[in-house]
Amino acid sequence: MKNIIKTRYELHDASVSCMNELEFMKDEQLFLEHLLSSHFLELSAEELYDTTRKLIKKLKEVEHLGAELIEEVKLFNKQISDSLDEKTQNTKIDLFQKQRVIQTDFENYSLKFRYVKKKIFRLIKEIMLAHKQKLLIQNN
Repeated sequence: MKNIIKTRYELHDASVSCMNELEFMKDEQLFLEHLLSSHFLELSAEELYDTTRKLIKKLKEVEHLGAELIEEVKLFNKQISDSLDEKTQNTKIDLFQKQRVIQTDFENYSLKFRYVKKKIFRLIKEIMLAHKQKLLIQNN
């Protein structure tokens, strides 16, 4: 969503692209939840409990932000559609301003999501490596 947008049709294309990204990120969030739940026993260990609890809280916060942003983009798409019939310059200016706000919100959301995803992957990676080391020790 970094391109300079000049027409309402480009606004629509950009918002559709944003919506596709948001839907994909929503699917990734579900995957992360399943990943966390599949390692529940390890994550609920005393030494990981606080870290896990904080990560789950952050993931839920990001999910909430994503859901709000999806609704915002849906409403924006409707406004674009409604504005195509209008010829006023004010409506066009308002749409472009709203698009910049949505773009900023999307970029902020994306950064927060990637941060949480990276933390979860690191934690699960550590658990998997520890499990692999235990298996190697047991097999020798």
